[in-house]
Parts: sequence; structure tokens; C-alpha cells
Amino acid sequence: MSEQAHHLAPVTAPVESPITTITAIFFSTFLLASGSALQTTAVTLRAGLEGFSEQAIGLVSASYYAGILGGSFLALLMIRNVGYVRTFAAFSSLASASSLAHVLLISPAWWIIFRLVHGMCLAIVLVVVESWLNVSAPNRSRGRILSLYGIVFLAANGATQPLLAVFSPGDFQLFGITSILVSLCVLPIGLARVSGNPQVTRINIRLAGMFRKSPLGASGVVISGAVIGAHVTLTPRYAQTIGLSDGSIGLLLLVIAMGTIALQLPLGWISDNKDRRVALIVSSAVGTAAALGLTVAGGMGTYMLVVGFLLGGFMMPLYPLALATVNDQLQSDEMIEAASALYVFYGLGSMLGPLFAAMLMGRFGPAMLYFFIAAVLVLYLAFGLLRLRRVPEFLVRGAKASYRTVPRTTIMSYNMLRRPRSKPPRAEKPAKAGKPPKPRTRKPSSTDSTPSAGDHTQATGETRFPDEVQIPDEKGPQ
Repeated sequence: MSEQAHHLAPVTAPVESPITTITAIFFSTFLLASGSALQTTAVTLRAGLEGFSEQAIGLVSASYYAGILGGSFLALLMIRNVGYVRTFAAFSSLASASSLAHVLLISPAWWIIFRLVHGMCLAIVLVVVESWLNVSAPNRSRGRILSLYGIVFLAANGATQPLLAVFSPGDFQLFGITSILVSLCVLPIGLARVSGNPQVTRINIRLAGMFRKSPLGASGVVISGAVIGAHVTLTPRYAQTIGLSDGSIGLLLLVIAMGTIALQLPLGWISDNKDRRVALIVSSAVGTAAALGLTVAGGMGTYMLVVGFLLGGFMMPLYPLALATVNDQLQSDEMIEAASALYVFYGLGSMLGPLFAAMLMGRFGPAMLYFFIAAVLVLYLAFGLLRLRRVPEFLVRGAKASYRTVPRTTIMSYNMLRRPRSKPPRAEKPAKAGKPPKPRTRKPSSTDSTPSAGDHTQATGETRFPDEVQIPDEKGPQ
């Protein structure tokens, strides 16, 4: 009897620390993003080998970004109906299947559907991942964790590109590897004890007013979507058309990703310590020069690698710099809705960029990809110089929080910016004999207000935001 009682005794499972959850999220994100980035390259190169027109390749590329944009909003509906775990598993599986479908049905019409589905699945899975990250990150280190998450995502974009030197996009292997990587992304989160109870919030999107608040920042979001979307999806086709080998294409894409990571710090320093608009102008100017430099690159060599490094380092950070500029013109209660609207602007730019660039490439040749990117950046550079002349001093609106940039993945990552710092209540000290306890009072805070319908935090005290600083009021949009 005692033996039986021993076997039936309840066992308490150990409580996992947030570090375990965050580590599992990073591994899952790396596997998912590296597989999806490899598929983007493989699809573009295979389309060229199959004889797709440049316009058809542009449509296939744009459908991927359309799927990402739509999936970010569809995810909230799916999670409410079937839950986080099943949503994560189901759409990871569908993303893996869509990768293999490209080698079974080879036609532009089918590939537009497959890329649309893959982009949608990628966005839905990332919404789940970022929701877990949102509730697992300790308040004292949320900013560092968000930045680390962005670096993991950027590193994953270049990590698998050298596989082009080993496997041909004309064969099955690259699509099979993509499917394997996307399937494996389920394991870290599926096998780890993921802590936290993520909640779905309603996100209201108000598109009007963003350009009035920050003309330079809001237009920069659209511009960054157009040039980055065109670059990411069509650079493999450009390199293929000018005669680069598959291995050289993979090396070029890896170097561009390395430049994006390496030059984040200097641009971030300029943005934080100088006028943010100066960082935008520097990013646009050097990005323009690098894009023009690639138009005259005759083949793989040191020149192309250096210019590609500069392109990745200065053009790719344009989005977070523009977002930071807009955030400086927002009050804390406007931030999530505004960032969601800017995400829509970025998605629309990402869809239009590949379409226009592919049309120009089909009519005038592969170099038009980077002539298109340079022309768009030059227009933005001119607008930035005009704004700098009309509004010489960059003043920040609001007096509560400084605003942090976020990775360009899904809307849910913006919730990392709204997490309040909550402190546990301090225990009351026992009153001394003969003296009644002193009532505790606090000064009313300007942030004490009724929570919105979509906010799951309680306004029980003064709300603090990460890296909160006092900044002066501003007079007019920047």
C-alpha cells in the first residue's frame, strides 16, 4: 500500500525562468527566419531559371509581402479561436508545406499563391512568438531583449545564403532545406516549458494624421518599405542576370546582411545623440551612393562586396530610423496605434517596390533595380534636406517617455514598447507600540486613467516606460 501511495503522490513541476522561454523563442525565430530567407532567394533564382518574366517575378515577390501584411491581422482572429499553441503548430506546418509546393507546381500563378500563403504563415507564427516574448521579458531588460530579437532575425536572413554555393536552385535541395528549417522551428518552443500567459489585444489602426505629425518620419517608413522590399526579393535576380554564380550570389547576400548588423551602432548613436533627421539623411545619402555603385559592378570582386556591405549598413536601417523619428512626435498613449499604422505603410511600400522595380528591370535591364532604389532614396534625401532647412531644430513632442525602435516583423513587437514597470507592493512595517499606523498616500499621476479596451494592464499606480526620460515640448511636426 505504501508503495502504491508513493507512486500516486503528486509531483510538482519545476517553474521555468523567463530565460528558458526567451532562449527557446530566439532559437525558433532563427530557424524560421533563416528558412524563409533562403526560400525567398531560391524562389527568385528558380523563377529566373524557369523563364518567368521580370513582371511575373515582381508579382510573386509582392504577394509575399501582401501575405505578411494580411497575416499580422489574421493572426489575432486565429489565436482567439484556436489558441496560441495550435496556431503556432498549424501555421508552421503550412509554411513548411508551401515551401515544398514550389517544386511540384511550377507556374507564376501558383507561385503567387504559395508565396502569399508562406508570407501569411510567417507573420502568424511571428505574432505568436512575439506575444510570448512580450510576456516573458523582464521589465528591467525589455529594451535589450527586443534589440537582441531584432539582431537574431537579421543574422538569420544571411546565415543560410552560403548554401547556394552547395546546392543549385534548379534542384529540389534548397526547397527541402527550407521546409526542414521551418518545420524545426516548432521544436524549441514545443519542447521547452514556455512560461507566461500571452493575451491578444485589440489593435486600432488610424492611418490619418501620421504624415502631419512627422512628414519626414512617416514618408521614410513608406520609402524604406519600397527600397528594402525591392532589394530583398530582386537582388538575387539582378545578380543572376549579370552572370554571378550561385555561390557568389549567396556570398553577396551574406555580406549585405553583415553590413546591416555591423553598422546599426554608429547610425543608432547619431540618432540618439544628434538630430534624428541627420541620421536619416546620412542613411539615405550613403545608401544612394551604394545603390549607384552596384549599377556599374561588372562581376563579383572586392568592389561589389564593399559596396554591398555599405548598402546593407545604410539602406536597411532606414526603417527603424524613420520609426524613431515618428515616435518622437507621439504621446505615449498614441504610440501603439501609430506604430500599427506605420506597419501598414511599410507593408504597402514593400508590395509596391518589387512591382515597379521588376517592371523597370524587364524593360531596361537588371541594373534598373538599383537605379530604382537610388532614385527613390534621392527623392527622400531631397525631402529630408528641405525639412532640415524649414525646421532647423528638431524638438520632441511630449514630456513622458523616450521611444525605442523595434524590428520590422509584426505588429505585436510594438507591444514591447507599452509594457509598464510594475513594482510589487511593499510590506507594511509593524506599527510601534502606542502609535497608530501612518496611512500611505501617493501623489496623483498624469498617467492614472481608465485602461483602454485592448489594454490588459491595470492602472493601479504610476506607469513607467522603458528608459523613461524627461524631454521638452515641441512646436510643430518634424
